[in-house]
Amino acid sequence: MKKMLVVPFIACSLLTAPSAFAKSDPCEVVLCMFGKMKGANPSECSSAVKDFFSIVSKKHGKFNGVRTSNARNSFLNSCPTADPKIVKDIISKFGALRG
Repeated sequence: MKKMLVVPFIACSLLTAPSAFAKSDPCEVVLCMFGKMKGANPSECSSAVKDFFSIVSKKHGKFNGVRTSNARNSFLNSCPTADPKIVKDIISKFGALRG
């Protein structure tokens, strides 16, 4: 019985995946932030860049650059295919910036 319920659930999840995962796909964010680092700013990347800069950490209600950089680094590193050097370069340039 459980197997019969899992299949429709997975099918429904896959049908709604593009909108659900597009906002939080770390690999897309890595790709777009790498492009931004190199001077490109395609319109297809606007939501990925916005997602990156929406990762903000505060301490005592104030923006904390170190914690924000660490949180953004963790997010980008959750992309299994991301080159660690590229992630490091992105964080070096944009990690502690306010969006």
